[in-house]
Amino acid sequence: MKSLSRKLLAFVAASLLISTTPGTAVAQSSLLGSSIRDEQQSKIQTSETPSADNDFYPSDHRDTTSQQVVDGPFAQWGIPTPPGAEGYEVNQATNEELNPQGLKEWHPTSNPNSEVIPGQMRSDREEIPAGIDKNEADKAEIREAQLANPDTPTLNARPGCKVYWPSPFEVCGLIKEKYDKVGGPTSFLLLPKSNELTNPDGRGKRSEFVNGYIYWHPKTGAHTVSLPAAKVWQRHGWEKGFLGYPTTSDMALGNQWFKQDFQGGHVYTHNALPATQASIQGRIYDKWQSMGAQNSELGYPISDELTTPDGVGRYNVFERGMIYWTPRHGAHAVLGSILIEWGKAGFEKSSYGYPVEDAVESANDVKISQKFEHKTLTGYGDVVQKIVDFMPGNQHGHLDARQVYADGMDYIKFTKQSDVKKAFADALNELIEYNDRYELETVSLQSGGLPEGTDVDPINPKNRGDIFYSDATTARVNHGHNGIFVGDPHASDNSKNDTVEASGAVGSSSLSGQDDSTAGVKRRQNFENGDPRRTHAPRLRNLRKQTVNASQEIRNSAARWAASKAGAGYNSPGAGYRYNFAFNRNVDGDSFNCSSLVWAAYMYASKNDIDLDKNGGPGVYPDDVRDSPFVEDYE
Repeated sequence: MKSLSRKLLAFVAASLLISTTPGTAVAQSSLLGSSIRDEQQSKIQTSETPSADNDFYPSDHRDTTSQQVVDGPFAQWGIPTPPGAEGYEVNQATNEELNPQGLKEWHPTSNPNSEVIPGQMRSDREEIPAGIDKNEADKAEIREAQLANPDTPTLNARPGCKVYWPSPFEVCGLIKEKYDKVGGPTSFLLLPKSNELTNPDGRGKRSEFVNGYIYWHPKTGAHTVSLPAAKVWQRHGWEKGFLGYPTTSDMALGNQWFKQDFQGGHVYTHNALPATQASIQGRIYDKWQSMGAQNSELGYPISDELTTPDGVGRYNVFERGMIYWTPRHGAHAVLGSILIEWGKAGFEKSSYGYPVEDAVESANDVKISQKFEHKTLTGYGDVVQKIVDFMPGNQHGHLDARQVYADGMDYIKFTKQSDVKKAFADALNELIEYNDRYELETVSLQSGGLPEGTDVDPINPKNRGDIFYSDATTARVNHGHNGIFVGDPHASDNSKNDTVEASGAVGSSSLSGQDDSTAGVKRRQNFENGDPRRTHAPRLRNLRKQTVNASQEIRNSAARWAASKAGAGYNSPGAGYRYNFAFNRNVDGDSFNCSSLVWAAYMYASKNDIDLDKNGGPGVYPDDVRDSPFVEDYE
């Protein structure tokens, strides 16, 4: 199953009309206009909070989808909502602001006219960008001529200024140097929409552009500010807030992530889905850096530093966890299953209180424990949570870390392995490789993201005990499906097409054939396309029938074993469904998934001689069975 973090959406700018000040929509007939930031500055109600022991604002206070289906502002990351953060907005930028576009080409006007000459202006020869009218373009050309001619009065224009046609506004000094360095109108900033302005402190300067700003201060220099980053800066009070002035421009970190440093903190923005803008500073930032920053288990910050309802604590939410800080206990990360359990209990308002230590791993185990003010929580390490997060078909949260751990320990005990951490790491790597294989397959948007092809039911086997593979079944996830034929191919009735399959609960509106609200091992009745007895649409895509290279006696035994795991009658679950593919090699279990059912049937029937798991890892996946050297395709 593909995580959302792998699907980056490139937004296409639909218009050049951008608000004059970040976060403030301004009605105007022109793309260009005078600044209203100064007038709004005194009206801004900042949402800033003192950072945790921040040098510039000292304070006297301080998977990937998880196994729990959550809602709230951080639901896309599987993070429960902390008390007081119910209305938090992770993204305040529009699609256009997330994907700013500069001009494809720009050059100064050659031999600009110093006055309007009808039919001979640059605007008469070249198309004017949307949002700028001809009068503004002509005014820009005249200004270009005035600035280029040393003998012509420049109407008090300062030295070192320049006009960028068709915008009539001047960009000057070090701000102009910065603008030119990043590409001028061909950069993400696009065109200027103000002259150089003085900030309320009387020292800093800025120029406003269609897609952002350039700010200058004698202590920090000139730096660009994108509109997404400006959303964060604005809500913290611009340069008058704790962030102060920018000390760097946006720095690209890869995968549409950007970082910008300020005097009092740092802003991180993600310009692809899911889009986020967040600030981080002080002790929480220091803790995150010590863990490896964005390369740590936490990933990137997706919230500002927020204050807990009691006014004591501070925290940031990250892609895969949180960091909490209190003046008494310092900064500590809370992740994975421990975060889920702590969140269920009520976070710091629960009987656990605040975290007082980082989580620690048990020796030769993937269990972890973390001390809180009043109790200790036991959970599971990142490798376990990632298995939960990456498991195909687990979008409804049926699989949790506790079950993955139990299954893994059973596997380790059965195989007599000594290195627990290695066994779980092997299982995770096998799962990632499996997902990567399916990510390479061609899918069709018209078919709901599933592979293109023909939908049928499995029918007409050559032998009892033959098996099949299909690209997709009712789980609405492209992850493959196996089943086994249990009917007599020579029967005179339709029972010859009977199969036994294991399937999970789907819910409703399956994109690939049949809704199934029950989970487990079931005997299925199958019909040819067009058969009037059919009660559902064909449910399997690109079916491949296969025979196992074994005696018919072994095939019959495998079919009988599989049938014994199904419920009475058709579509009635018998044995349960195992949502965990990472550890599913268990013949004696009471639950199975599609691939482990077929695998176990032949392990039982052959007394462990026929292992259909191609690579022999901790998990047997649908394509492991499909590609096993023991099987052959047939039409």
